[in-house]
Amino acid sequence: MEKIDLIDLQKRLEEAVNKAFEEPCWVRAEINQLTVRNGHCHMELVQKEPETDKLLAKAQAVIWASVFSIIDPYFRTATGMDLRSGLQVLLCVEPKMHPLYGLSLVVSDIDPSFTLGGLELERRKTMQRLEKEGILDMNRQLPFPLLPLRLAVISSPTAAGYQDFINQINDSAYGFSVTLFPALMQGSEAPSSIISAMESVMASGREFDLLLLLRGGGAVADLHCYDNYDLAAHIAQFPLPVITGIGHHRDVHIADRVAHMALKTPTAVAGFLDGQVAVEDEDLFQLSHRLERAVHNRISEEQQGLDHLLKDIRGAVRWIVQQHGHVMELLEQRILRNNPLALLQKGYSLTLSQGRTLVDTALLGKGDKITTILAKGSFDATVDNIEN
Repeated sequence: MEKIDLIDLQKRLEEAVNKAFEEPCWVRAEINQLTVRNGHCHMELVQKEPETDKLLAKAQAVIWASVFSIIDPYFRTATGMDLRSGLQVLLCVEPKMHPLYGLSLVVSDIDPSFTLGGLELERRKTMQRLEKEGILDMNRQLPFPLLPLRLAVISSPTAAGYQDFINQINDSAYGFSVTLFPALMQGSEAPSSIISAMESVMASGREFDLLLLLRGGGAVADLHCYDNYDLAAHIAQFPLPVITGIGHHRDVHIADRVAHMALKTPTAVAGFLDGQVAVEDEDLFQLSHRLERAVHNRISEEQQGLDHLLKDIRGAVRWIVQQHGHVMELLEQRILRNNPLALLQKGYSLTLSQGRTLVDTALLGKGDKITTILAKGSFDATVDNIEN
C-alpha cells in the first residue's frame, strides 16, 4: 500500500478534478448558508431527499466579488429577491481543488428562472396542502363587522407604512381604536415573529373587530416570507377577520389568499376601513330618516283615526243626550202633573195640622187648630165638628 504526504494527495485530487471538469457545469442545489465577506459570497450548498429532507450531499461554493457584483443585482432584478438561505438555485460552477483550502465550487453564473420555478412549485404545494386540510377559506368565511372600529394591528412600530396608516386613521372622523402588537414584518424570521404576535392578540383578553397585518415599504425581495405555510395556516384559522396590507403591487402571496381581505398598502387599508364606517354611517342616517318618516306617517294615521273616533263619540254623545233629554221632558211633565199646586189650581185644597198634611179626621180633636191652603192663599180654622 502506497504511503504519501497529504500535499501529494491533495495535488493528485486537484489534478483529477481538473481533468474531470475541463469546463464549467450547471448544478442544482439548495443554499443552506450564505455569507458575504469583502464582497465575496460564500455559500454552503446542499441536496436533500425530497420526501424526508435527509441530507444527501454538501459542498462549499464561492462567488468572487467581481462576479458577485454582477450576479447579485441580476438575480434580484429577475426574481424580486436576494440570494439567501433556503432558495433552490441552478448555478454554473467550476469545481476547483486547492491543496490548502480543499474542494470548492467557483460560481460564474446563475439561472433565476430555476429559482422562480422552485418557489412557484413550493407555493402550489402549500396551497394544495391548505386546501386539502380544509382551512384555505376559513378566514374568508367569517362575517365582516358592520362597524370595524376596534383594530388589532401587527406591524413594525418603525415601519413607514404603519406610520402612514396611523396618520390616516387619526385623520378619520370616526373613533377608531388601534392596538399595536409589534413583530418583524420581513425576512426569514418574519413568519415566527408574526405568529407570536397573533398569539399575543388572543392572549390579551381584549375584544377586537379585525386583525390587520401591515408592512409597507422595504425590499420586495423580503415578501416571500408571506408564502410560509405556518403563517398562512395561522391566518386562515384566526378567529377574527384578517386584512393584509403588506405593501406589494404585483404579486399575491399565500398570506393574502388565506386572509379575509388583501389590500395593496397600509394606507389602502386605512382608506377602506374609513370608507366602510362611512357607508354604515350613511346607512344609519338614511335609516333614521326612514324611521322618522315612518313614525310621522304612523302618527298621522293614528291622528286621523282618533279624529274619526272623536267624531263618532261626539255623535254618540249627542244621540245619548237627545235620548236622555226626551226622557227628562217626560219626567218633568209627570212631575208637573203630580205637583200639588197644579191640583190646587183645579179647586182642591190642602189641610195641615201641626204642619203636617191631614188625611184622616181621626187625628183631629174638637178645638184643634188647622190651616187650609188654597190655590191662592190660605186660612186658619178651629175644629168645631168632626164627622167620620
